Amino acid sequence: MNKCWAVLVAVMIASLPLFAATSHKDKKKKEKEEPQEVIVNYEVIQQGTYSGKKDADAEIIDGQSKWEQLWKQHVSVLVPQPPVPEIDFVGNVVAVIFAGEQKTGGYAVVIKSVTADGDDVDVNYRLTEPQANSFTLQVITQPYVMLRITKPKGAVKLIKE
Repeated sequence: MNKCWAVLVAVMIASLPLFAATSHKDKKKKEKEEPQEVIVNYEVIQQGTYSGKKDADAEIIDGQSKWEQLWKQHVSVLVPQPPVPEIDFVGNVVAVIFAGEQKTGGYAVVIKSVTADGDDVDVNYRLTEPQANSFTLQVITQPYVMLRITKPKGAVKLIKE
């Protein structure tokens, strides 16, 4: 009887590496099958409803001179004008979305998501407006949002919903 237990224990100990190897292979196989979630780093540089940029625009800025030019236009209505935010364009890009000039309050640019799509980054946004028959401020507004996004391998795409 003791010999049976000894043989059984020996067989179990000898087979442990086989189970471990199989488990490791299964884990690697699952990792390949399941897509890895990629986290996109971004931050809101500025968002609001008052800007010197009056026309609707959505673009990706990837250089300092273009950024300074846009910032100068954006803050042209402010006194004193704030300095240009520092952006490291080696590792980042700036996504800017301007809704254009609106005749009342209640308009906004809303970022729905910033997600990886392969090597690209998708920025999904929508423009909101006041509901019909709602009370709004009778003031001219220029809704906008500016995002700093870590530069992806591919492109940054702005997608209006």
